[in-house]
Parts: sequence; structure tokens; C-alpha cells
Amino acid sequence: MRQSYAYSILNSNIAKYLIEYEIKLRPLQTKLTERAYKYCMIYNPLTSNCLLNKMHRAVFILVSFCLLFLCSNLNAQSILNSPLSYIGMGELYPAEPATNLMMGGIGVSNSNGIYANSINPALLARNHYTVFEVGVNTELKTLQDYRQKQQVFGGNYESLQLTLPISNRWTASIGIRPHSAVDYTTKSYRRLNLLGVDSLIYGYEGKGSVTKLSFANGFRIGKEFYLGLEANYLFGTVNRNVSTQNMSDGQFYKIQLENLNSYSDFSFKAGLAYRKSLKNDLFVNVGATMDLTSKMSATQLNRFAIMDLSGMNMINADTLRNTYDFSQNLPVTTRFGLSLEKIAAWMVGIDYSQTDWSKVDNNLGRSTKQLPVSTKWSIGGEFTPDFTSVSNYFKRTTYRVGFSYAKTPYDFSSNGNYAIDKNLSFGIAFPLRNLSYFNVAYQVGKRGVLADNGMEEQYHRITIGLTLSDLWFQKQKIN
Repeated sequence: MRQSYAYSILNSNIAKYLIEYEIKLRPLQTKLTERAYKYCMIYNPLTSNCLLNKMHRAVFILVSFCLLFLCSNLNAQSILNSPLSYIGMGELYPAEPATNLMMGGIGVSNSNGIYANSINPALLARNHYTVFEVGVNTELKTLQDYRQKQQVFGGNYESLQLTLPISNRWTASIGIRPHSAVDYTTKSYRRLNLLGVDSLIYGYEGKGSVTKLSFANGFRIGKEFYLGLEANYLFGTVNRNVSTQNMSDGQFYKIQLENLNSYSDFSFKAGLAYRKSLKNDLFVNVGATMDLTSKMSATQLNRFAIMDLSGMNMINADTLRNTYDFSQNLPVTTRFGLSLEKIAAWMVGIDYSQTDWSKVDNNLGRSTKQLPVSTKWSIGGEFTPDFTSVSNYFKRTTYRVGFSYAKTPYDFSSNGNYAIDKNLSFGIAFPLRNLSYFNVAYQVGKRGVLADNGMEEQYHRITIGLTLSDLWFQKQKIN
């Protein structure tokens, strides 16, 4: 009994040391007191080779890069059918991992040094641990217009990211995630005479995806000022088809114009952040990010084809124009964030972002109007009852909740009413060994209103993420 009690006290004291030296990330060098160092050598594999030796680390690195290579050879398939993915390179995937999705997507100013921040590259500098994160997601979506209602279910990998501290002021990260996806099929009818005997069916179809391979760096300037730069390599293919079928002469084929776009280019994003210490481990954080790239290089191949009605079998085809280069306009997003946190206890924050779509192509052809500037507000927070608790597992568990409200660029009915996307999110981060966590995020939301937008989406999303942390390539110094 005494031994158990003494062990509990020891764990509690060491946890406080870890909070002071690692969670705050305030010292410029990674130091532990002699007492903390002895404990870590015996019990804590974060700073020893007893439980996680060099072979384990080598295997871990090898598996991480094998997974990165595997994912780089996979196209980021669309989660689900998305009629609103006709704009530009398609519907953008959320840039937030499970940790941030739980809190409505906030992350421009907040980072606790345990998770890798994929929203603001500047905040990577708060990570002094090597962090490997992987995530997957699933979605149940109900789509409805005036004619029909459809329910679809699907899933995809969410991200794969490896974060490495280079020095006490510099942390780098490499990762891969889906960037955008195109998956839509829509038809319209046109009468050729007043009697309606002759009519045409116009079909619009798009399918494909773009993947993002990222390399980000975060730097600490001075004591609590951070700068970051993220370089992304975007690659993928998107096929868009426009077809017509004359219903007056009993045609059993359709004429189709195919545009095959191939994307391959770099984009960049900059970020900055600042932390101000108030009192009693209380901090106020501010941050901002901005996309620096508004165009990317791409190639297009135009082909004319005669297909059967199923669209699966080609009767005849002819290349109208050989592959040529063009520039794809990109939406440019600026984000701002503000948060208040008490170290290892709680955090509340709010983010605002605006995305300029004015130069992005509207590929559906229903409207020639310039696309708008979309906006998004997100608010969220997290709470850990007792980070140092030894006896109660659920007191060490982190609970998160959030809400977001976004005005999107989607005007499906071409009536000037842009769809509003609202969702509520919450989740739990279950602690594992070493400062590693198993994260589960749930979102429920609605995009568009049938009466205003001609289409409505209701969705339920579950994102599961795994965060594995370890302290590599750093020698401990004993005071």
C-alpha cells in the first residue's frame, strides 16, 4: 500500500515536471531535473531507450515513410457524391485533423505542443517531440432537391503526417492528405419546339481528385513569436464531360466533349503567431495565415467522343486538341485566430477565415457570374480535468467541442443565394502512453436550404486520428 502510494506521488510530481519543461515548451534547451531524469529513465520511455530502443525507432521511421510513399501513389478519392464539387479543382477537403475538427476547426492561434498543427505552420515550432499522426474519416450524407432524395455513405484517409524538431527553435513537418475532389453528375432538359416533341438532354459529369504533399517549417523568433512557411506539391487528374442527346430521333447514343485536366505544381502558405503570458499559467494567443499562391500549372486534353447511353462503351472518338498547358486559378484563403488558454487545463478560441473565389472557374456552365468571397466563423474549446492525475484515467482525458458557420461559394440555383454550412462538433482525446492520444471527432451539420438553394445536404462525419509522440535525437541535460 505504501509503495503504491509513493509511486502515485512520484508520478504526480514527475507529471508536473513534464508540464513545466515540455508542455509549456518555454526553455530554449530540453532539460530535466535530476529527479525527473531518473524517473524518466526508469518509467518513461519518452526519454529512455529501455522500452523504446533504437531498433523500434528505426522501424517506426521506416513504416512512417512507407505509408507516406504508399499514400503518395493513391488518388484522393472523393468521400461521397458531391454535386457542389463543380467549381475549380473541386470541393476542398478540410485542412484540420481530428484534434481541430472536434473544436469547430479552430487552430490558427492555438497549439499545445503535443499535436502537430497543420493549419498554421508557424505553430509547429511549439512541438519539441517527434509526432506521427494518421487519420481516417467516414461520412453519412443525405442529399435532396425538388425531385429526389438520396442517402450515401463513404470514407477516406484523412491525413498522414510526421513532425520532427530540428532544433529548439525550428520544427519541420512532412505530410500527405487529400486536397480536393470532383464527383458530380447533373442533367438538364431543353425543348426544341413549342410542342415539346423534340428535346435535348444536356449532361454534366465530373470525376477526379487532387492530392497535397506538404513540407512545412515553423520557427520561434525571440521568446514567444513564431513564423512559418508551408510548401505544398499538388498533383492529380480531373475529367469533366459535357454531353448532349437528341430525344427526337430515337438516338441510342450521346455525343460527349471530354476535358481531361492534369495538375502538377507547387503552392505556398505563410503563417505567424504570438503568445502573451498573463498570470498563473494563463496565455493569450493570436495567429494568422495566408495562401501565397493564386495559380498553378496544369495541362488539358480535349476529346470528342460518341458513347452509348450507359456512358461506359465508346463508339467513336477523336482528339480535338492535343495536350496543352494552361493556368488553373486557385481560391486564396486568409485566416485569423484568437485564443485564451490555461496550460494543460483548458482553452477557448475563435477563428475567422475568408476565401476569394472570384477568379476560380465555374465549370457547370449554369452561370457566368463571378464567384464570391466566402467566409467562415469557428468557435471551440477543450478541457482536461486533471492532466497530472494518476488514479483517474478520465481526468487525464481531453474533451473538446466546437461550432462553425460558413457562407460557401455554391449557388446551385443561380439565384444569388449562396449555401450556408453550419455544423456542431465534439470529440474526445483518449490518452495512451507517452503523450500519445487516440482521437475521435464527430460532426453533424447541414449545408444549404432546399427553398433557397434548390439543394440541401445533411451530414454526419466521424474522424478517427492517432497521435504518437516520442523524444528523438536529443540528449537530456541534468541540472
